[in-house]
Amino acid sequence: MIMFSIKENYFTKEECEMIIAYSNINEKVYSDTLFKNTNHISYYYVNIHKDESSKWIFDKIVSFIESTTNIKVTNQIEQVHLHYYDKLNKFGKHTDDNVPDQVFAVGICLNDNYENGEFILYQPKFIIPKKVGTTYLFTTYREHEVTEITNGERWSLIAFFKRENVNFNNVL
Repeated sequence: MIMFSIKENYFTKEECEMIIAYSNINEKVYSDTLFKNTNHISYYYVNIHKDESSKWIFDKIVSFIESTTNIKVTNQIEQVHLHYYDKLNKFGKHTDDNVPDQVFAVGICLNDNYENGEFILYQPKFIIPKKVGTTYLFTTYREHEVTEITNGERWSLIAFFKRENVNFNNVL
């Protein structure tokens, strides 16, 4: 089963800017702390933990899932990942199903003032539009990539959901 949903402008430009501002609060970590000895991955990330100031982000992600799919979120996640790519950074073709029971991811395009850096899903091929606030959901076993940034900075937010977080009764 391939799950996919997308909605443009789901997050406002102001909300996206508020999310990017978390990079000033929390430390940016280079991707080689997660992925050793690889030349197809280069980006920075900031983990955002759910608390009183960030709860709105988590609630809005849940609202997106429940309003665009028949999936019910029964156990909220406690962390999302703010990804930052600058010139020459990329994330080559990969899947995100390496974590046990991880079933889908939700992504949010936080800005659009960069060149290249497309988020491409495969099987079937689909390029996520570079529009601020575009929010999308895809299965973690679906191959995808972020192409190399040639100019500017690319910001996105990624949230991963495991089977324990959701109820698929209405989907299957």
